[in-house]
Amino acid sequence: MADAKAAKKEGGKKGVDISGMSDMGGVKFFNVTLESANGDLELASVALEGMNAPVDEAAEERKGGAGHLGKMLLSAGDKTVALVCNIPKELGESYPHVKAADWVEKLIQAAGGKVAKREESDEVIKVLIEGDTENGLFPLKMRDAASSAGFAFLRENGLLPADDSDDDYIPDPEAAGIEW
Repeated sequence: MADAKAAKKEGGKKGVDISGMSDMGGVKFFNVTLESANGDLELASVALEGMNAPVDEAAEERKGGAGHLGKMLLSAGDKTVALVCNIPKELGESYPHVKAADWVEKLIQAAGGKVAKREESDEVIKVLIEGDTENGLFPLKMRDAASSAGFAFLRENGLLPADDSDDDYIPDPEAAGIEW
């Protein structure tokens, strides 16, 4: 239970972070690395719940508020990598060229390893990929490779601001523990 609480809290904090970055820079899609989920698909799903929760304006600490954004959550454990992709229906309608299945496939290919589990619904795709340390597939390296592929996918689909743009403020995602 403590693990689920930590995952939800991390998701809530990162949800506020990406929502704020979206408000400042206009970005609608994010790769988000999770630490508390530890490669567990269910804990990554709990983190997604925390990210998508409505913000309680009366709360002491702001959490959530990212339900309107596209997210790819990546978490590495000792033996597995968990991916949870969420593209809300309204956002998908605004960006019909961006398909969650395509985004997920890019990350699966980059990570390598065997897909142990895959679940899909209208707005969420969950994938668990097994590492294989004997064959050089270390989950942390797999997650990093998948994250790089996710960033490339967002760039290829025109979902990130151009590097040479001086007109818009682009927040530093690494300062918030977020990867575009």
